[in-house]
Amino acid sequence: MIYFDNASTTIIDERVLKTYQTLLSTYFANPSGIHSLSRDVNRLQDKARKEILNSFHYEGGKVIFTSSATEANNLALKGLYLNYRNRGNEIIISAFEHPSVIETAKHLEAEYGAKIITVPVNEEGLFDVDYFRKSLSSKTILVSLMAVNNEIGSINLFHEIKEILKDYPKVIFHSDVTQAVGKIDVAYDLFDAFSFSAHKIHGLKGSGALILKEKLSLNPIFFGGAQEEGVRAGTSNAPTNILLAQTVRLALASQNTNFKKVNSLATKLRDLLLEYPDLFIINSPRSNPYIVNFSLLQAKASVVLNGLEINEIYVGTTASCSAKLHEPSQSVLATTNDKKRAHNALRVSFSATNTIAEVETFFKVLLPLAKGDNHE
Repeated sequence: MIYFDNASTTIIDERVLKTYQTLLSTYFANPSGIHSLSRDVNRLQDKARKEILNSFHYEGGKVIFTSSATEANNLALKGLYLNYRNRGNEIIISAFEHPSVIETAKHLEAEYGAKIITVPVNEEGLFDVDYFRKSLSSKTILVSLMAVNNEIGSINLFHEIKEILKDYPKVIFHSDVTQAVGKIDVAYDLFDAFSFSAHKIHGLKGSGALILKEKLSLNPIFFGGAQEEGVRAGTSNAPTNILLAQTVRLALASQNTNFKKVNSLATKLRDLLLEYPDLFIINSPRSNPYIVNFSLLQAKASVVLNGLEINEIYVGTTASCSAKLHEPSQSVLATTNDKKRAHNALRVSFSATNTIAEVETFFKVLLPLAKGDNHE
């Protein structure tokens, strides 16, 4: 089997799994309880928060544990907008945000009177900074831009964006950093808030966090308890929350080594694709090797995907949250304005567990499929 869908999810790190098994059997008490077993769990959970903040070098912050980056994005946009809408009603996002940001923004527009400003991106997947600058106003309360696009892998220009926001000190800057953590260098202190999930960095599914500055407050989206500063009621999934600290620490510690390995894989695949300009066109910029997105020029993506799967090779197409809707890649569409190219896009996403031999095998199977030599 060859697994090239790591932007969707990753295999769990054996060290993380071992720790999880220990936590489940030993630290099972409810951290909201009053006896010593509960206090021990609560202490470890609070220690995990501090370790996560230290790993990200994020001073003056707090950690809200969630079940996923999707939930963290919902909590960030809805919680921040509802709490600070006395300042204005404008939210700025990019044209290729994750569905959890786009759909939450649409909900706030339909139900709470938010004005959503969507900034376009260019062919290289770069945020239109001039458009962004002109879009800011005294009514802007929140800017939400993903660090690394989940479909084509482009990296946003955060230092430049942060510099512009210096003229708007009350604007809250949020980012979905899910595809960046443990993969590329990010100055996390640029953000007032950021979201991520564990399962993209060899951690558990059902685990994520929203990290934000201590000065910021959120309107709750769950009610009935005081957990997570009162914004996310419900019994804490303490073993998972505690484990997130180790997951983040391991991912960041191996980032540079993993980047070099993955970069060699991406370079190999790009070189192979470029040999056949009549069959493939690359949609991903070169800056981030973890995602190589390309479109098929002669074959249909659905047919090629089926052919690859028959050979036990697994890749992606669009965001996993939208894949079952059979929609074109929204990011490829946003950057190219080409529906055919967006419908025929494939996303190869690597991890450090992959090898050059797998890339070569993948391309050997892909090539005849891309030529239409499948006899179907």
